[in-house]
Amino acid sequence: MKPIQMAVTLIALTSAFELGRAQIAMGYVANYETERQSQWSQASPIPTNTKLLEQGHKKQEQEDFVGAIADYTEFLKSNPNHVEGYSNRGFARAMTNDLQGAIQDFNRALEISPNNADVYNARGNVNAMVGNLSASIRDFNRAIRCDRNFADAYYNRAISRHSLGDRRGAKLDLSQAAKLFQQQKDLGGYQQAREWIDKLK
Repeated sequence: MKPIQMAVTLIALTSAFELGRAQIAMGYVANYETERQSQWSQASPIPTNTKLLEQGHKKQEQEDFVGAIADYTEFLKSNPNHVEGYSNRGFARAMTNDLQGAIQDFNRALEISPNNADVYNARGNVNAMVGNLSASIRDFNRAIRCDRNFADAYYNRAISRHSLGDRRGAKLDLSQAAKLFQQQKDLGGYQQAREWIDKLK
């Protein structure tokens, strides 16, 4: 993934992060951190046609987002209440620049799982991409209320706050993100947050 500017652009949350971090932060759940996996298993019924979901995962990992969307769409026809299906399709849609479609998918996921930190974080990033920074901050606030240790949500909220000119708020969020990344042994996240903090001094 190409490095981006400090302004909010596509996948603004990741800056120079690899696709894997973008997938986690944007709501793709093939390999979520263990502590939040229960949100998905409790919210979604046991799925049918799981081969389609697995195919979508594989295509998404290969950056075939159009193919992944097709598989998730077919999967959701027989699994209309599956949070992961909507969340992953939302990520794939965001990566193809179908931002309104992504928001619709995240909205549907939140109807099914209203306390899902990952989905709020994902929708917050897409709201930032479309320039709705106030909505993105509200989503990151909800993500943090659902999971106080969600380092990516603090990091992402810092970007939206910085874009709105709130340097103090951005620095506070980056400091908290750095602390959590360090505690969670996420060296890449910690270094990225520290670099931002240094730039804002």
